[in-house]
Amino acid sequence: MDILQILTSFFPSGSSEQAAVKDDKKVQAICDILRSYPVTARSENMKSGIDQVYKGVPEEGMSTEEVVAHIINSISPGLAAGQSGPRYFGFVTGGALPAAQCGDILATIYDQNVQVHLPNESISTAVEWRTLEMVLDLLDLPRDLFGGRSLTGGATASNILGIACGRDYAVQRALNDATYSVADNGMPSGVRIRVLTDRHHASIEKATAIVGIGRKNVVDLSATSKGLSTPFVNRLESALQVYHGQAIESGEKVGFIVVVSFAEVNTGDFTDMEGVKRLCDKYSAWLHIDAAFGALACLLPEYSNVSGYLKDADSITADGHKTFNTPYASGIFFTRSASALTAIMAGSTIPAYLAAPPSTSQDALDPTASWLSSIPSPLHTNLDNSRRFIALPLYSSILHMGRKGYHDLMERNVLFAREIAEWMSNGDGSQWYECLNLRDMDPRGERITPISARGIQDFRTVPLNVVLFRARNVDNVPVSYRRSTSDEQAKQDVLATIMLIKDINATKRMFVSPGAYPGGAIRIAVSNWMTGLNDSGTDLECVKEVLQEVMTGATEP
Repeated sequence: MDILQILTSFFPSGSSEQAAVKDDKKVQAICDILRSYPVTARSENMKSGIDQVYKGVPEEGMSTEEVVAHIINSISPGLAAGQSGPRYFGFVTGGALPAAQCGDILATIYDQNVQVHLPNESISTAVEWRTLEMVLDLLDLPRDLFGGRSLTGGATASNILGIACGRDYAVQRALNDATYSVADNGMPSGVRIRVLTDRHHASIEKATAIVGIGRKNVVDLSATSKGLSTPFVNRLESALQVYHGQAIESGEKVGFIVVVSFAEVNTGDFTDMEGVKRLCDKYSAWLHIDAAFGALACLLPEYSNVSGYLKDADSITADGHKTFNTPYASGIFFTRSASALTAIMAGSTIPAYLAAPPSTSQDALDPTASWLSSIPSPLHTNLDNSRRFIALPLYSSILHMGRKGYHDLMERNVLFAREIAEWMSNGDGSQWYECLNLRDMDPRGERITPISARGIQDFRTVPLNVVLFRARNVDNVPVSYRRSTSDEQAKQDVLATIMLIKDINATKRMFVSPGAYPGGAIRIAVSNWMTGLNDSGTDLECVKEVLQEVMTGATEP
């Protein structure tokens, strides 16, 4: 049996109608299996697995069959099998669509090194470039606007690229020297870069540490961090004025990078972008939008303005292993400045064996050849040199889902989160829980309206696919989950929330994580392609049952 036969054994055959029915059945079978697994591993299986992990290199090698048997029998029971399933809500990590999984397997089998653009030897770089173009199309972004593109090891790597590009831009503006290269010359003395953010992801601080800006120059201007309720644009303008004024007084030169969230990981909020681009232009600030899991929201009518704001960005981060639901190591990066990206990522000297072949005059006469000759070698747009064919799973999933498929996936995830929020706010869950990220307005400044007729009324709801909640301070909530009424007991409040998280996760039927909120909170992040898919409400009812059972079945201390 060849590679094609092995993989196509998963897929249906026959007419397209028969194929659709058979494909649905097989996908449903996958969903049912993953729903039956404990979401996280049981403690006894983890202990047994750790004991059976080899503690040293065996003297004699094992057969492939023996290795696979060892992994399946000894290792896999200790893994969080349900992490790829529909009720793992701890992180916005999505899952892996079946088509994407097959693309990932093929990427491993063919083992392409997508490093140097070699159009006469392999089309792997062409497939990657087309895949990035299709992502731009999905996001309704002009292909010619974002000429700098890369697939990375994840959203963190993409944020590093964005901050690196912003660093050189900010230094050039501070020095009033468009030719200065930090990548070549290092950070100049007497120049400071301020990174002004709205509820940034932790990877932004990691990026500033790596590229030499420094974590202490990251300033979170979010209302929650400052105890303010003014619009972000007002807080941003005040900060820009203050830091610009300080630089004039001290004689220090200052450059700016502005980082906003599409969407924020604790609440699903999108930064209010009204006026932000104007300020970035006024103060020559680089605008980076971290849209790791919020980019595809643009497919939903109430978030149709997201694409317009993304067009304002100088650089954008997205992540395939979130709402795109492709396997890990599928970060996405775009920048308006292809020259800035290559100036930083390409070495000043290129070894002969890493050089792409030169284009010829004949290439200019052939549209395909001309297009191929315009593709940069990925090592000049990426942190990595040698890298796997990470485009293939993303390419596979986009072909499989299409625009409508991704619209439906996003709608399903958002609706699922809003149904949980409604249960906590207006349903039976309101006797135990309070939802902390209810909003009146959608990103267009209009009332949030229903996206489905499945019982959702027009009410205050969560902005995207994240539910931030905590236990109420009422008598029918177990004492161990209640918060204190004293401001001095914040630490105890966090411990109460951690106890509730521990008990929810101990059911092994769903998994949640802590959220950032004064006194502690819990986060349900919905981003898996299976959640709520053809389950007749099974996933939603399971969530409600678990959240009810920990309240009604908990033992008083």
